[in-house]
Amino acid sequence: MIFKLTDYLRVVLKDPLGQLVPNEERTKSRLDQLISLPLVVVGDVSATVMSKMGYVPALILVDNHTKRGKEIPTLIVSPTRIIKVVNPAGMLGGELFEAMEEAIRAIEIGEVDGTILIEVEGEEDLSTLAAIKLLPEGSTVVYGQPDAGLVVVNVDDEIKKRINEMLQEMEV
Repeated sequence: MIFKLTDYLRVVLKDPLGQLVPNEERTKSRLDQLISLPLVVVGDVSATVMSKMGYVPALILVDNHTKRGKEIPTLIVSPTRIIKVVNPAGMLGGELFEAMEEAIRAIEIGEVDGTILIEVEGEEDLSTLAAIKLLPEGSTVVYGQPDAGLVVVNVDDEIKKRINEMLQEMEV
């Protein structure tokens, strides 16, 4: 299954999919009120910020790049399992989607004690959509909103339907 970002969705996805926690309001106590488990974190900076705050996500997705070539932050969490995949920019390719399915299945059945890290050669941005689609309701996905803060998405039926509609529009 391959999904390609459309021009229309590129604009739509500039708006947060969940609750934006602005950088100046980003505290552990504030995030604790919003986050439930399992927790998935997408993005190098987001993963570093969350791990520095003491969170141990079940799944982290990174591409070892940051906006405008800024220094890549250091991940504090030591993953239990590392999965490496290739995924082109502007796409949610089969390899990444399958790796996420495998990781989330392992998390759901308790096969992994600790964090699974998916390292993406290319771009991991659209993996947020796959995480929301694949995770059970009650889970949380956190990703970064450039120059604004962290977006916390609590997975429920409504957001799953919205994401499924987007993915149907993107499917190639």
